[in-house]
Amino acid sequence: MSESVQQHYSSGTLQERVLAAIREAGHDPDHLDAEALTPAEEFHTFGRPATIALAEAAAITAADQVIDVGSGLGGPARFLARTYGCHVLGIDLTQELCDVATDLTRRVGQADRVELRQGNALALPVNSGTFDVAWTQHVSMNIGDKAGLFSELRRVLRPGGRLAFFDILAGSESPIHFPVPWSDDPTNSFLASSDQTRSLLGDAGFEVRVWEDLTTEATAFYASLAGVPSPNPLGLHLLIPDMATKGANLRRNVEEHRIALVRCVADAI
Repeated sequence: MSESVQQHYSSGTLQERVLAAIREAGHDPDHLDAEALTPAEEFHTFGRPATIALAEAAAITAADQVIDVGSGLGGPARFLARTYGCHVLGIDLTQELCDVATDLTRRVGQADRVELRQGNALALPVNSGTFDVAWTQHVSMNIGDKAGLFSELRRVLRPGGRLAFFDILAGSESPIHFPVPWSDDPTNSFLASSDQTRSLLGDAGFEVRVWEDLTTEATAFYASLAGVPSPNPLGLHLLIPDMATKGANLRRNVEEHRIALVRCVADAI
C-alpha cells in the first residue's frame, strides 16, 4: 500500500517543474524568499491560514522540538521554524517530495533549523520520547492503520507533549466521490469518522484538548479550488493534477456530508 501512495505523489519531474515555476513567477531560485513558495507548499485545506491556526492552537514556542509527519514540500515545517524559532524534523513517505523539500529549505537558508527525511508514519525513524510536538496535516486519509499511526505519534512524544492534527475525516454519508487530491480512487483513501478518531486518540494515550469542526468553512475554499486556476505558476497544480475536478469533488463531498474537517490538539498522557 505504501508503494501506491508514493506513486500517487511522485512524478519524477517535480524538481525541474518547481524551479521553472519559481523563475516564471519572477523569483531567483538562488536568492529565494521563503514566503514566495507559500501558494505551492501548503497543499491542505485553507493553505497557510490553517497552518497558522494549528500552530496557535498548539502554542508552538522556540523551545519545542517538532516532528512534522507527512511534511510534503516542507512548507509548514519551514514556516514553524522561521516564525517561532523551533527546530523541525519533517518525515514524508515520498522520496521525491523529501528531495525537493530539502533543496527548497537550503535555498531559503533554513537548513539549520529544518531537516527533511524519508520515512513511514507507522515506523518513524526516530527514538521514543524525542519531541515536544507531533504535527500532521492532511495525512491520515492515506493511512489505513490509524491505531498504528496515533500510537507511533504518541511514542515519539515526551511526557506532556502534544499532538497538533488537522485532517479530513469521514462524514455521515458514504462513499465519497473520486478523484480527490489524496487518491484517484478508493485504493489509497482511508477515512475515519470523528467518533472513531477521538476513540483511537484516547486508546493511543492522548487526551483531546482542542476539537474544532471546520467542515462548514471548507465549502467556500473547495469552491475556489474548483474554479478558474490561479495564474500564479507556484500553485497547487504543481503537486495535484486536475485540481479543478478534484476541487469540485471536494466541494460535493463536503456539501453532501461525505467528509468532515477537524482541527485537534491532544496532550500526551
